[in-house]
Amino acid sequence: MDDPIIARTIEILDTDPDFFVPLKKLWLMLQGEGLALDIEQEELGRMLLEDKRFEFTFGAEHAAEFEDDAPELAAGMGRVMEMLGFYSGERVKLTSRKMTAEDVFAAMTRNLTRMNEALQGAWEARPAGNQEIENQLIDILAVGQKLEREIQALVERQREDKE
Repeated sequence: MDDPIIARTIEILDTDPDFFVPLKKLWLMLQGEGLALDIEQEELGRMLLEDKRFEFTFGAEHAAEFEDDAPELAAGMGRVMEMLGFYSGERVKLTSRKMTAEDVFAAMTRNLTRMNEALQGAWEARPAGNQEIENQLIDILAVGQKLEREIQALVERQREDKE
């Protein structure tokens, strides 16, 4: 029989609306349920990596662009994004769970919405008086909003094509 941590991880990955779930989110969920209390996130990652039922991909590091110039902004942005459920780092998927085009578009829409909410939070938490950071955030916000509109248009076209 599977280790309870592995068994619960399979359940989570089988039902989560996102196919690739951030490792940190999994680890926090398991800890919140009283599992994985005695292991670190990295150890959970090694356990799953050794198991052929799981596959990994690497996600974006959301605040990496700001770490050198504005570490306080990077830390704040990372916290806001995590509060919104948008984690940096590795992501895990069940190998057996297959994705359809609809699944991919739905995940993209959810993630873009969360990303734009997180960017709005970063805007609100920005350090006062730093015009360069404000300009960068404005540019990033505009790109995020444009991307969300473009994905929505693709989703609508796909729906129309199916009808």
